[in-house]
Amino acid sequence: MAERTKKEIYEYLNRAEVGSVGTSNMGKPRQRMMHFAADEDFHLYLTSMKGDPKVIQWSNIPETAILIHQGKSFMEMEECEIMGRASIVRTDEEREKAAQLLAPRSPIVAQFKDMEALDRLEFIKITPLTVKYRYVPEILQGEAPTVYEFKENQDSSNDRQELKSRFRAWKEAVRPLSLTASLIPLLLGGAMAFSLTEMFTWSLFILTLLGGLMVQAGTNMINDWKDAERDADNTQGIRPFTGGSKMIQLGLISKADMGFFGILLTITAGLIGLFLVFQSGWGILPLIAYGLLAGFFYTNGQGKFSFINLSPGIAELLIATTYGIGMTLGSFYVQTGSYSLEVFLISVPVALLITNVLLINQFPDAAADEASDKNTLVVRIGKEGSKNVLISLFIIGYSIIAMLPLFDIAPYSIYLSYLSLPFMIQAIKYAQRNYDKPSTDIISSNAHTAIHHLFTGLLLTISYLYLTLNVWIIASLFIAAILFVIWVWRYIERQRRVMNDFKKAFS
Repeated sequence: MAERTKKEIYEYLNRAEVGSVGTSNMGKPRQRMMHFAADEDFHLYLTSMKGDPKVIQWSNIPETAILIHQGKSFMEMEECEIMGRASIVRTDEEREKAAQLLAPRSPIVAQFKDMEALDRLEFIKITPLTVKYRYVPEILQGEAPTVYEFKENQDSSNDRQELKSRFRAWKEAVRPLSLTASLIPLLLGGAMAFSLTEMFTWSLFILTLLGGLMVQAGTNMINDWKDAERDADNTQGIRPFTGGSKMIQLGLISKADMGFFGILLTITAGLIGLFLVFQSGWGILPLIAYGLLAGFFYTNGQGKFSFINLSPGIAELLIATTYGIGMTLGSFYVQTGSYSLEVFLISVPVALLITNVLLINQFPDAAADEASDKNTLVVRIGKEGSKNVLISLFIIGYSIIAMLPLFDIAPYSIYLSYLSLPFMIQAIKYAQRNYDKPSTDIISSNAHTAIHHLFTGLLLTISYLYLTLNVWIIASLFIAAILFVIWVWRYIERQRRVMNDFKKAFS
């Protein structure tokens, strides 16, 4: 039979609805069966949830191959292989085109369209480089396949685009949203030093901030490095709360690179800590050593030393003392060269709240953790017991804040932190209602717990600066804090709505 025309191949693509989509994973293939649609120029359109790791992978490694099969028997088999480059559809016009093409072919797109929730989906456009059509009987007779090359679509990327892709991957590995865990205690300790002692050096504070953020970013990477195999099988994790960054599993960062840069960041943070020791005094050295130890051994590979597997609550205590008490005291000590009972006591509620963030994020991962012998508190005492611990820590945290001014230990201005109370109420409500339900149902509790920690910490920081700064500066800081919380909230809310809509579409 003569070579097929482009029109004939296009008609064949319209008869087929599903293809095997292959992407690159550091040279290893990854495949997924997906519905697709094609236009007359052989651009293929696919769809996936916003925030889906597959979309992140396409954003960084766009090379894609799609194989489409059709035929009742082997001797009737037709197949078309399309190799091209993926890009996320950005314009409203092309998103509309993709939705129109996919709706009759993809049940997911059709359902989201009926729900008027297409904005929850990401559309991916595959620009063809090579289209190859084969018909089995002809191939067996030695005839060549039909091949079309699209030289006009050849890769025009440059070094700048490659750098941007690498930057996006490493940004995901750092998990910037999680860095509020170290940001809050460092800001609070610095603010208390400034207001209570009027001793404050910007250069030391910036170094303290940099070292604290580095040790957490390094911990995130080390955890990804050690948990790579476990998280590969974790299908219940909810980004951005749980399940790691998945940059290793997606092939965007090698396991060796993740481990190397995690350790490098941790060592660099240690060197910054040593400099701060020489600047501020040896009294801070135990805190630095404790933080580095906690960061490196918080989790570990199966059968190796790991604080999580050591004893119930050890890992949670580690997080509380590091990202609550230790960093707050350390930030204060760097500025003043001394410790303070008030700083210690005010850091305890922050420690309890960050523990709750860790605890609520263990719920979606519980099944995968248990299967891989990662004995988190939720795995050890169950979801109901962990939910009760969560509620207790909320109540204890607010009780401490309530009592400190009454015993003349802290200023009454710290009651400003009660403005975050609605987030706590919502977090408890959703945890109480959904703790034993599927992972998607607990998202709202994850979100409210994380926002509650962030907002409470910022309000405590502002409440101490209120003692010293002009009221207009305080008002500006309060507005900035509100805007920051809103920005974080909108990011989390987008993730929640995507997951909820996806659940509705399937139900």
